[in-house]
Parts: sequence; structure tokens; C-alpha cells
Amino acid sequence: MTFDLQTRIENILERGVRENKIPGACVSISRGQKELVYMAYDMADKERKIPMQTDSLFRIFSMTKPVTAVATMMLWEQGVLQLDDPISWYIPSFQKKQVDHNGTLVPANREILIQDLLNMTSGIPYPDCWSLSQKAMGAFYDEINNRWQTEHPVTTQEFASRVGSDVPLLFQPGEKWFYGASADILGAVLERAADKPLDALFREMIFEPLDMQDTDFYIPKEKQSRLAQLYIWDNQKNDLRVEPDPHLGMTDYRKKPAFFSGGAGLVSTLRDYTNFSNMLAGKGQLRKSGVRLISEHTWRYLTSPQLTSTQKKSIDWPQLSGYSYGNLLRVLEEPQVFFTNAPKGEFGWDGWTGPYFCVSPCDDETVMVYLIQVCDGSTSDIMRRLRTAAFGI
Repeated sequence: MTFDLQTRIENILERGVRENKIPGACVSISRGQKELVYMAYDMADKERKIPMQTDSLFRIFSMTKPVTAVATMMLWEQGVLQLDDPISWYIPSFQKKQVDHNGTLVPANREILIQDLLNMTSGIPYPDCWSLSQKAMGAFYDEINNRWQTEHPVTTQEFASRVGSDVPLLFQPGEKWFYGASADILGAVLERAADKPLDALFREMIFEPLDMQDTDFYIPKEKQSRLAQLYIWDNQKNDLRVEPDPHLGMTDYRKKPAFFSGGAGLVSTLRDYTNFSNMLAGKGQLRKSGVRLISEHTWRYLTSPQLTSTQKKSIDWPQLSGYSYGNLLRVLEEPQVFFTNAPKGEFGWDGWTGPYFCVSPCDDETVMVYLIQVCDGSTSDIMRRLRTAAFGI
């Protein structure tokens, strides 16, 4: 069975490379926290002819968010914070927020709660050009990108404080689901709640216990040669082209940043993120080491859908058909709508630079981790084929 699954995965990746959708990839598939597939395929850098390795480093972008969610659950268990805490208790500039109502600013009808950040129902956007709120966020991200190489880069706390004071909400808190910078604000909240920088908090609470030796917000010099090249599809050339850093306030990962993005800042490897995913599959425990990060009761809350029926109406991404959302994770509610053989309750997330993971909530503990560096690559047919193979064993 294992050999057959390995062959299926290799055939899917070979097709993706042949069709020029990816230069290469790393894939792991586990069941019961035992590896069935653990492999690197083809190239990490086509131009320099560097092969993909299982220890290649990847910008995981929004696959940072589940790490932030787990850290939040751990601090919740410890009594350091409550999920219904107003975030203004930690970031005072959020106390009296304004809401962009068709170009007119009106007062928020309630405060944003930590749970709103976890559910993407806060009204905090990512930068875009469609509303006053998104334009204000875009102007701030321009400033972040302009300052990151200066003596005064934007820090995690300045980021949160400035969003609180300078960026109006896109809608009233809790009104709908909208994907934005909530997890970055949550990272700043965690820093204040724990009185510790986010990188140190993640390292002590998650990375060291799970033996995630290569996961961090930057790459030390001795590891930089392992960073896979980032690509994006070029419609004019009908080919992949190199996409330069930085994006969304990230640096080029060669030095420790001032802004620890809880929504998109981490780099990681196949081994590290497989350990993290297997911990989630084990209901909070990585059994090979015996390490437990959260209780089963907390795990159940973490992996349960949180959105109301009204909030779910705002989920308009095709790749989330049949899904709800909660605690910075997608959660499968209707497998037949997504045309998937994954069981109800399957959960996970992906990132703009292409990484993707999914976890079965069932006793089989199926886990798939797929790491690439192709912008928007996590929505391709390759991901769908790999998922079907993983849950087809």
C-alpha cells in the first residue's frame, strides 16, 4: 500500500512539473502519526539548478496562522487570556474604532474580541483598493515595506497600534467573515498577554517541544542556501518566473525582523510542519515524543467551526466550498460540495506562496503536508489530486 501511494504521489508531482505548474515540491503523508510518504521532488531553484531536498526551507505565509491559533489556545488554557477579551485591553488604540460604511466613518457598535481575530470576523482587512479601509491598510503596508531596511522598521507592536488608530474597520465586528490581517493583530495581543516577543513565545511553547528546529521568522546565514526560490505564473510568457521578496510587510528573511507577523511571517520545513500537523492529528499530542501542547477538550474547540450561518455567507472562495472557518482554520462541513473523499471535520490551511496542509479529525489521523513556492499554487489541481490520494489509502 505504501509503495502504491508513493507512486501515486510521484506521478501527480511529475505531471505538475511537466505541465510547468511547479518547479518541485516536498510532500509528506502520515496516518496514525506514522509516515507513509516523505519525499522531495525535482527542483527548488530551476535557474540555479538546485534540487529540492526534504530540508528545503519554505516561506509558509498563511500557514503561520494555525501556529498562532495553537499558541492562543495554550495561553487560554493557562488562564493568561480569555477568548472574549476585548483586544483593546492589550492594544489600547482599538478601544474606539471607526467603521467604513460606504465611504463614511461610523462608530463601531462593539469592541473586537480575541475570538473575532481567530474567526476573521473582526473587520480588519488586508491591503486592497476597493474601500477606504483597504486603501488605508495599503498605505500602511507601503510604509512598512519602505521602512524595513531602515534604522526604524515597523515593529509588531507598532503594527497593531497603528492599525488600531489609523485603519477603519471594513464592517462592524462580528458582522461577516472576511480574510485579513486579524492574525497579525493577534500576534501582538499574544506578545502583550505573555509579556514576551512572539518569536520567543512560539519557540518556547511550540517549536522546541515539537522539535521544529528550522521554523522561525528569519533564516540564519548558515541555512540561507536551503531557501527554495519563489515563483509566480507569468501569463504573458506562459511560464513560471521568479517572484522577488518582500510581500505583506515581510523581509527577505536574511535577518531577524522587527515585525513578527502572526499571520504570514514564518519559514519552515517538511519535517517541522509535519510534526506540527501530526500534533494536531493527535488531538494536541505528538506521540513519538509524548509532548502534549493542548488538551483534547481545547483541541476540540480549536478544530470546530465557529461561524454563524450569516457569517458563512461571506465565504466566497471556490477553494472553501463546503467549508466553514474558525480559529484560523478551515473546517469541512459538506464533503460532497467540495467533491472530496476527506471526512467531515477535516481541517487545515494554506499560504499564498503555495504551501498546504490538511488533517483528518478521525482516528486514522491522516495528515498531508504539501510544500511548494509558487504564488497561489495551493489552489491548483495538484493540491486536489494529492488530497484525494492521501485520503484514498
